[in-house]
Amino acid sequence: MINPTFYDFLPQGEEIQNLQTQIRNNRMSHALLITGENGTGKKTLARLIAATLLCSDDGNQPCGTCSNCIRVYDNEHPDMICIEKGIPLSADAKKSKNSIPIDDIREMIRLSSAYPFEGGNRVVLIFNAEDMTIQAQNSLLKILEEPPLNTYFVLTSDHPEQLLVTIKSRCRFLKMKPWEEQAIIHILSENGINNEKAQLAAYSCNGSIGYAIELADDENYWKLRNEIITSFFGTQERSNIMSVSSHWKENKSDADLLFNILEENIQIMLEYRITKRKDNKLQHFSSKWRSFAATADIERFIYLLNRVSESRKQCGFNVSIQAIVEQLLLSFMGEVQ
Repeated sequence: MINPTFYDFLPQGEEIQNLQTQIRNNRMSHALLITGENGTGKKTLARLIAATLLCSDDGNQPCGTCSNCIRVYDNEHPDMICIEKGIPLSADAKKSKNSIPIDDIREMIRLSSAYPFEGGNRVVLIFNAEDMTIQAQNSLLKILEEPPLNTYFVLTSDHPEQLLVTIKSRCRFLKMKPWEEQAIIHILSENGINNEKAQLAAYSCNGSIGYAIELADDENYWKLRNEIITSFFGTQERSNIMSVSSHWKENKSDADLLFNILEENIQIMLEYRITKRKDNKLQHFSSKWRSFAATADIERFIYLLNRVSESRKQCGFNVSIQAIVEQLLLSFMGEVQ
């Protein structure tokens, strides 16, 4: 994917433009806490801020092409310190898969006590800051209270309620919201994703730009999606039930994805039934299912959603996935016929 710019984040609201102006005018708060749901772009924005603060171009920052910007995105800039669980800052730090230990914060403080290697700003990124132990948070608090000159702290958090109040009180807040569908389509299209795939990824991601990008690049997902649509919304014959269900006997690990894709496509039909807004999301459906989408009673869509929900529960109780798929196919066939 192309390195993002502040322009890409403008759909998040005026706060993004204000932040860019403050960085340009050297008025950014020394500590910023970016919050929001998983996949809304918190880490990407944090790295964009780091690139802007470290960019050596005198004009539009970040330029994305100078040595500093390139090293930021390659995670190799000596004046950018990244902290996240599972990646210790030094060989002496204790490695923890479940938390950010105090050793990482102590090492960051040691590194921050020296003059920046390149004489400009220093940026400390702490991803998923709620992963810090209480001891690590208390250690961070000390440097937030008296930050070194030209040192900026950018924290991200899915769960800011797990951070100490004293940490949050020393940070400026910026909350990311779920992305609108059209904004996601625009970003995916700008990165070379074809319009149909961009629309479907945007519809399927529930406002998560990160998940949309992941889906757009996942060829296995699109192959599985096409197989599911062909099996459940294509030309259906009862003689095909066994061949479809036997395939799932060996692929139970994808069951959750099966249910998600079925629910998404029922929702696509339901949206079309209510709005009658034409788009290409139904083009892979058989003529019978397109007719169903246009004329069926709303209760029939709700029935199908309930059947998928019940199947998901059965799968959780270790019922045979093959039997579950057979019953689902029969339910779908019964409705469309």
